[in-house]
Amino acid sequence: MKELLVFGGAGQVGRAITAVAGSDWRISSPSSTTVNLRDPDAAGRHILDVRPHAIINAAAYTRVDDAESEREGAFAVNAAAPGAMARAAAELGVPFVHVSTDYVFDGTGTRPYRTDAPTNPLNVYGESKRAGEIAVMAANPNAAIVRTAWVHAGWGVNFVATAVRLLTSGKSMQVVDDQVGTPTHAVNLAAALLHLLGRSAVGGMYHFTDAGVASWYDVACCVHETLHNAGRLPAGVAVTPVDSAAYPRPARRPQISILETHTSRRAVGWLQPHWREGVATSVRDLLNA
Repeated sequence: MKELLVFGGAGQVGRAITAVAGSDWRISSPSSTTVNLRDPDAAGRHILDVRPHAIINAAAYTRVDDAESEREGAFAVNAAAPGAMARAAAELGVPFVHVSTDYVFDGTGTRPYRTDAPTNPLNVYGESKRAGEIAVMAANPNAAIVRTAWVHAGWGVNFVATAVRLLTSGKSMQVVDDQVGTPTHAVNLAAALLHLLGRSAVGGMYHFTDAGVASWYDVACCVHETLHNAGRLPAGVAVTPVDSAAYPRPARRPQISILETHTSRRAVGWLQPHWREGVATSVRDLLNA
């Protein structure tokens, strides 16, 4: 059995990879105490010690607002560490897949972003993730970079989990309706990553999200509807739309952040489900947890 080394194994995507890997892979995932990603060399040393058959980096500094005041930490985890991982993978000659984000774009366009579209991150988190992409490509031309967006699951910290917690406790929500993207279930993304690793040639830039587009208000409405259908929505609880100005945040967010996935889908033969299906699955998993 081949060993797959997963950084970020305790996170949403890392847990999903373990859940869907099946018998093809033996998963190993170092804890943050075993490999401190703020020390980039630690990740490279661990790879060379373990000598896995393949590597997925699903670890990231994802606290978007905190990154504005913790630039050094964000760049260490999101840029320097992935670069070190990519170099070690190149030294071993094994496939390396790095997970990135739609936040490398500014969200000012009107069309979905292609993989070769110019990047222009609006915040430190996006800058650090873009720096990570550049570091990975420079260190390992055969690496794969997979951009995704709005990841959620029936575990971990994410918008769907927050909406379920608030709505089931009887609290109505005001949710922004002028930020548009694509919610992506972590399990669907994990399946796409593993499918990519199954190909003979892995390298390149890819966009993988669930299908369709939504605002955060649309997502909250889907959560509301799923809870209602499950008989778990208290009476009188509502979701109402507001614009982003109602919730000023330290970090600017892209307004229209849609990734063009058709090219990547055709390249690897992967058909993703619709975002509503993924959100409903996360809601049901949270209710059953």
